[in-house]
Amino acid sequence: MNGYERIGNVLAGRAADKVPIMLHNFMSAAHEAGYSMGEYRKDADKIATAHIQAARKYGLDGILLDVDTCLEAGAVGVPVALLENEPAVATGAASDDIDELIEMMDPGKLQKDERVKIYLESIHLMKKQVGDELWIRGNCDQMAFSLAMLAYGMQDFMADLLDEDREEKILELIGRAYDVHFLMHRLVMEAGADMTSFGDSSCGPALISRNMYLKYANPFHKRLKKDLDNLGVQTVCHVCGNLDIIVEDIAEIGFTGVEMDPKSDIRMASEVLRGKSVMFGALDPTDIFYRGSPDMIKEQVRRVLDYTNGDGIIIGAGCALPALTPEENIRAFVEAVREYR
Repeated sequence: MNGYERIGNVLAGRAADKVPIMLHNFMSAAHEAGYSMGEYRKDADKIATAHIQAARKYGLDGILLDVDTCLEAGAVGVPVALLENEPAVATGAASDDIDELIEMMDPGKLQKDERVKIYLESIHLMKKQVGDELWIRGNCDQMAFSLAMLAYGMQDFMADLLDEDREEKILELIGRAYDVHFLMHRLVMEAGADMTSFGDSSCGPALISRNMYLKYANPFHKRLKKDLDNLGVQTVCHVCGNLDIIVEDIAEIGFTGVEMDPKSDIRMASEVLRGKSVMFGALDPTDIFYRGSPDMIKEQVRRVLDYTNGDGIIIGAGCALPALTPEENIRAFVEAVREYR
């Protein structure tokens, strides 16, 4: 089997000859290709080249395409700093007027945004070059809750979550942010991706309670699953932090995949997700991949794969690898996974 076949089989619930590998490695891929983040994000050919080179160099089964977590936010008007040697970051709220923010959430802005155009072109170039050799997962950050928070600013957004009189307006804002986000999935698939993924980094237990998650984020996750199913699109859900108190809620949605942050109880998550969603990620990108040794990485790989018996998992880092992740650690990771079967 090649990588495309390996990942496709696991996502379809069929056996694969080896446990599939996919890494959230845009920063390290760009660095190894000799590109700064500024050079990488401005050029679709450089984005495609960096990811294809890294996938073939290490023998990965798929490509997880990412450039930063504020593509959608920047397109709708959130101030964004385009740093030369780091991923772009949102630098503040777009407005403190919620009605203005609701008006700003116009999906049509995505198709006019230059950074989004470059991102989509990079997917097209990748698919043209790799065909059915490697599985392409196009990331669509951020999902509705987190996009609304980026636009409003964390302090005002969190304050309004606690104000019952603002509930209707907050839900309207999140709903408009959902419309923007959903279009991003469609555009990514039209560009040639084999599946999508999304981060909803702000809706985890590190920031809000389970009850708030169930009220303000979970309904939009369910809506996304239904809407993407109607289009025949598979997606992977990622929520940052320890998900132990909401992992069952996420599992019940039935996303194709759920990418687990290593802060979570991975053994428990593997049991909860079994038969409902394929587990992605699960290894710590910083303490294991970046700071760890090859022996430590191999031990962690075996531990995670023993939890799942190597089934229903596409293994990788639970978040983005640092740019300077040592080559020998990535090679040790791939070797350990390949040796498992």
